Amino acid sequence: MVKVIEPGRRRGAVTVPSSKSIAHRELIAAALSGAEPPVIRGESKDTLATRACLKAMMSGESVWPCGESGTTLRLLEPIAGVMGWKGDFACEGRLGERPRMPFEKKSRYVVPGNVSSQFVSGLLMALPLADWDSEIVVEGTLQSEAYVRLTEDTLRASGISFERTGEGAWRVPGRQAYHFCGGREVEGDWSQAAFFLAMGVEAKGLRNDSLQGDRAVVGLLAVIDAASEAGVTLDISQTPDLYPVLAAYAAATGRAVTFTGTERLRLKESDRIASTAALIESVRRGETIRTFGDHRIAMSAAVMACYSDRPIAVDDPGCVAKSYPRFWDDFAALERSNP
Repeated sequence: MVKVIEPGRRRGAVTVPSSKSIAHRELIAAALSGAEPPVIRGESKDTLATRACLKAMMSGESVWPCGESGTTLRLLEPIAGVMGWKGDFACEGRLGERPRMPFEKKSRYVVPGNVSSQFVSGLLMALPLADWDSEIVVEGTLQSEAYVRLTEDTLRASGISFERTGEGAWRVPGRQAYHFCGGREVEGDWSQAAFFLAMGVEAKGLRNDSLQGDRAVVGLLAVIDAASEAGVTLDISQTPDLYPVLAAYAAATGRAVTFTGTERLRLKESDRIASTAALIESVRRGETIRTFGDHRIAMSAAVMACYSDRPIAVDDPGCVAKSYPRFWDDFAALERSNP
């Protein structure tokens, strides 16, 4: 069903959901510890997929439903390999077409740094459970490194030992056990807050000292705001999920921005280079936005509506459930001024 977003600036405050990235990791750590799962505010389809997948795997079922969640698949695939669990991951949407790294039992793992940091995170979470010691080496520059930092933080909180032996290299002793203390609430999600911050709305529930890489959105929005007529160049290789909202904000506010480090964007829920360009062009033409089933494109359309003088229609508003099911409710609760 098409959703029409009324134009005009928004005012108010929103309490954003828990960090999806942290929630995935803590759900897994809690399950491997036999501990109570973390408290997740505003749970998404992706974290529900991790819950369902863990339950199926640990119950000995042969089909493991991971929905469209790349994080679920990439974090759990090596764990299944180490544990010797037998089954098949059931993938939906574009997930079956996105890059995977089948697990093999060996002592040294060489991982490409320019595809997905989740490959590194998956190995870091799995290899402590192995009955051998391992080494992980990243080939090239590790992009989205902040997500690996989140993994390391979860491992420390679980009593897991590992050693960084260099830039993009780890030594992981095997024969360890998880001891995660569950039941605590997961901090707010800077990736979801980015949409409201781009609208000029207050986002609550966040930690200013968070390890989440997308906390950089505050500084990146300031750089865009300060851009001269000649424009500015932004490297988003470490924060690729911010690309749609930053590009939408720049286009809506008339700033000239060149984005670099965008190669991996074609491997997301949609080809985000193409879908973001289509979003901006559709707004310019006054056409219905095609989201391509991508939650970040739909939410970026709401950002553009805040700077538009005419309504913006979105073809698939429900796709936001992948990461932020209450997005449209929270957006509707904001005060709207006339464009």
